Amino acid sequence: MKLIILGSGGCQALPRPLCHCKNCQKARINGVPYARTGPALYLQDEAILFDTPEEIRQQIEREKIKALKHVFYTHWHPDHTQGMRIFEQINSRYYNEPAKEPIKVYIPENAIADFKKHCEMIFYSEKMGWINIIPIRDRKPIKTGQTSIIPLDFKRRDRVRCGYLIEHKNKKALYTPCSNFSAKIDQSWLNLDLLILELGWFGRTQELRKKIPKNHPWQDHISFEENINIIKRILPKKTIFTHIDGTRHLTEDGDLDLLKRKISQFSKLNLDLTYDGMRIEI
Repeated sequence: MKLIILGSGGCQALPRPLCHCKNCQKARINGVPYARTGPALYLQDEAILFDTPEEIRQQIEREKIKALKHVFYTHWHPDHTQGMRIFEQINSRYYNEPAKEPIKVYIPENAIADFKKHCEMIFYSEKMGWINIIPIRDRKPIKTGQTSIIPLDFKRRDRVRCGYLIEHKNKKALYTPCSNFSAKIDQSWLNLDLLILELGWFGRTQELRKKIPKNHPWQDHISFEENINIIKRILPKKTIFTHIDGTRHLTEDGDLDLLKRKISQFSKLNLDLTYDGMRIEI
């Protein structure tokens, strides 16, 4: 199984536009791995893409990707969808070009209404023949070639979030880049060769949740501490953290070097941080 982390950022890229804080400046000067674009993963074995952040065209060009057959969406949020115009750029026809095979686009069945409300462009793309939209269900495998993609609905009450279990030639990777808060940890999370997991926020989880307002995002977003507890419970062979958000840019944990030191405290768990262009083979 060959994977490429096309983008390792979160809802805000780093550096942030017009910001000159020390973290954004460090990212501008040093580039990758300090600089990050929106979250996306590419499975080379079957030309499968997970999510289309706004930078997806540049990401595809940067990594010299030559084929795209399938796209799986985790949810509708802009950092995961706003590059969906890539379908037009790939498959629109000019000057008597031959017709191209529509890209298969998979959306969780219970997220279709959200996509219709927030992402109308994707349905226009289907109308134009650039894509075929395929609704998918929780834990119902989609097989393509030697690969099986299994959607995992995190069963959040207030929103749809989906991760994907990727099985290829007896290897297993779980991609859960965003908001796995309250996810049911079951057999799908066990015996993983690789777990790609959102980083989460730092601090003593229960203490902070008692102090912060009830409507604070940390009340229903997973913490790094909670993620560590999940990792200790399921013991994947390797875990790499992604969705490293540019909203941290004004705080200490917006600094990559500090994040590396925090991760290094858990050496027995085989942890690492993603970066744009990271290539993984398992």
